[in-house]
Amino acid sequence: MKRISSFYVVCILGERMRNRCTATADTVCAPCQDNYFSTEHNHSFCRSCTVCDTSKSAVLCFPFSFLLLFLEKGSVEVKKCEKTSDRICQCLPGYMPDTRYALGSVCLLCPEGFYSTGGNESCRPWTNCSAIGKKTLRAGTRSDNAVCSDNMTQPATSESATPTLHLSTNYYRNNTSTAVPSPSKPSVNPFVVSPDANSPTGTNWGSLSLILICLILLMVSGISIFMLIIQAAKRENKRRACRNDHQSKLLFREKKNI
Repeated sequence: MKRISSFYVVCILGERMRNRCTATADTVCAPCQDNYFSTEHNHSFCRSCTVCDTSKSAVLCFPFSFLLLFLEKGSVEVKKCEKTSDRICQCLPGYMPDTRYALGSVCLLCPEGFYSTGGNESCRPWTNCSAIGKKTLRAGTRSDNAVCSDNMTQPATSESATPTLHLSTNYYRNNTSTAVPSPSKPSVNPFVVSPDANSPTGTNWGSLSLILICLILLMVSGISIFMLIIQAAKRENKRRACRNDHQSKLLFREKKNI
C-alpha cells in the first residue's frame, strides 16, 4: 500500500485492492493471487498471467486397438509468472506466433516451403538456390533454411556472345544507340540432395507410417471381432440343439404316459 496524499491511497506493484477506502478507513490491499500479477500502482484488481500453450494432443485409432501420438503445441515458457510481472512465452523452431493471442502464447506450424528458427519470429520462405545460380546442398526444413553452395554455377555462353560481354566503356559511349545483349541464362547442373531426417519428406514418411500402423491395428481388430461372432454363433447353435433334444424327450415321456 502506498499513500499518495493524506486522503488517497493506492496499492503497490504485486498487490490488489481488497477493500475500498471509506470516510473512516483507508484502502486495504492484499498480494495478488497465484497466476495473477500487477505491474503498476493501482486501486483495482490483479490481471491473469498469460498461459503458454504447451499442452499435448493425442491421435487415437479405434476400435479396440489404439495408438497414441503426442504432439507439442509449439509454445514454451521462458519466464515464469510473478506477482509483479507477466509470464513470457516463446515459439519453438518451426513455429510462428498466432497474432490472435498474446505474443508466443499460441504458435502455428510453418507451412510447407517456409521455416522459422524460433524466438517468436515469422516463418520465412526457403532460399531458392537454383534461382541464384547455386546448387542445393541441403533441402530446407520447417526449422532451417536451405543450404546453397558457395560457388556460382558458370553461365553457358556461346563464343559469339563472349566478346559482347567484355566490351569497353568507350564502345558504349560511342555507340549509345546500340542495344546491349543480355547474358544467357546460367545453366544449373542437377544435384542429388540426400534426404534429411528433419526434412518435410521425412515428416511425410513418419505420417504414412503412423497411418499404416493404424490400418494394421484396425484389420486385426476386425478379424478378432469376426472370430468372436463366429464363436458366439456356434455356442448358440449348441444351446438350441440341447433345447430341442430336451423338448423331444419330454414329448416322448408324455406320449408314453398316455
